[in-house]
Amino acid sequence: MKQNLTAEQLAKIAEPLPPEAISAHPTRTGMSTIKGIFVTERLNEVFGVGEWMVKTKLLAPISVIVKTTSSGRERTEYTALSKTVLEIPSAGIYYECIASSTNDDMGDAAKGATTDAITKIASWIGIGIDVYKGKHGAPVIPAKPYQAPPRNDVAPPTKTRTTAPVIIPAGLQKIHQEYILERAVKATDQERNDPRFAPTEDWTEERYRKGIEFFKNR
Repeated sequence: MKQNLTAEQLAKIAEPLPPEAISAHPTRTGMSTIKGIFVTERLNEVFGVGEWMVKTKLLAPISVIVKTTSSGRERTEYTALSKTVLEIPSAGIYYECIASSTNDDMGDAAKGATTDAITKIASWIGIGIDVYKGKHGAPVIPAKPYQAPPRNDVAPPTKTRTTAPVIIPAGLQKIHQEYILERAVKATDQERNDPRFAPTEDWTEERYRKGIEFFKNR
């Protein structure tokens, strides 16, 4: 049932996010980004824990591109495009947003697209809106004085790539994406870094289904 927001809720929505919530955009000079966890915190403060819900759906298979950096090394990039829904039933709030994210980890790419969408939707409600209006400048990071590296007659070992990108068979692409998204939402940081939860080319459909069931039963 829709309820009007209280004066206290409206004041909390309009309250500027703390300075540590804002950081300089990693690729766009002069622009800022909002750390998603601060948006989550503000939504909980305004509407209550468990009173708002998020649904995400991939709009296309996660794309994989292998690039060569200026130093001659290969870098695998994953790009996720998804539609995110934020709904707050008690306030009658419902928003949809399409966002994308690129990362060198497939799960983080999917999670990043969701985080970007939630942050944007929150600004439509009024949370962090001052950042989008340009009233909250990106933090200025003072330059560190130059320090010459220590001399060492022995050259450091050269890091070489030991693994190739995982190529998923076409017949398993759909269930692979379902597993990756489920893992991105439910897995702990330790599980995301555990190789046992990282799909390989020899994963079968049964192995994917067991993984999906594992995370869904959280």
